[in-house]
Amino acid sequence: MESVRPDNADPIPLQRSQHSMASIMIRFVGLLLIFVVVMGLLWSH
Repeated sequence: MESVRPDNADPIPLQRSQHSMASIMIRFVGLLLIFVVVMGLLWSH
């Protein structure tokens, strides 16, 4: 039997991986900013 494959054999599109990487970076930076603000508020008291 012959296996049927799509025309483009890319398992993961590059755009999708870049998008997930960008969302991970945005989450990391957001959590880092929240952590810095909370630590600053705790330190100022």
